[in-house]
Amino acid sequence: MTEEKKEIVIKVAGVKKNFIVGEQSIPVLMGIDLEIFRGEFVLLVGPSGCGKSTLLHTIYGLEEPTVGTVFIDDDDIWVKTKDWRANFRNQNIGFIPQQPFWIKSLTVIENIAIPAIITGKTFAEGIEIGAKLIELVGMSEWANHRPYDLSGGQQQRIALARSLLLDPKFIIADEPTGNLDRAAGEKLMQLLLDISEQFNITILMVTHNTDQYKFGTRIVNMVDGKIMSDVVNKGSLTEIKKDKN
Repeated sequence: MTEEKKEIVIKVAGVKKNFIVGEQSIPVLMGIDLEIFRGEFVLLVGPSGCGKSTLLHTIYGLEEPTVGTVFIDDDDIWVKTKDWRANFRNQNIGFIPQQPFWIKSLTVIENIAIPAIITGKTFAEGIEIGAKLIELVGMSEWANHRPYDLSGGQQQRIALARSLLLDPKFIIADEPTGNLDRAAGEKLMQLLLDISEQFNITILMVTHNTDQYKFGTRIVNMVDGKIMSDVVNKGSLTEIKKDKN
């Protein structure tokens, strides 16, 4: 029986990124090569300042690489226009930040529904879709509350529901558990894993928390702007796929 061929959905090739500070050019990413497959839950880990968020933003289409390419579903996103990338993000990528932004005057369900307007749906259609998603993340009873009345963990579950509103192929999460306690963080991680498996959604997430590694299907470790190791989780077993030490 032949092994099913995995579909590459994100390919980062030879990406370098320098930031200009005064007259200095500061290297942050130093030749990143990375392939992510459909349905994976990839955790991007490493010490502060190692380039994790810069790489995440490069893949998301916000931080242009100095050198190299990023392909998403065969599209080289950095040869496209800024408007193309914005439209691509809206249609294909759900984003969960460390600290979600809410419109204070709107209820939880109304905040979830807001992205629907971007794609030409009515607000009422957004509310209808949002009602199903808020149930999916177990937060229906809070639909008519204000987001800032909720705990940090509850807010991130709402942020997850909002990221799913436009039926994305990918979710990109920048330390969404960074401000949560252990229990709330683990609940969110389990929810992310369940949704990835149930809907075959590819998730790329930055985390500092080693206790959460068990939830990822892969652990990509960065140090000083380079990928040092890429570990595939297989239940309780792990297989070192690539080690550049």
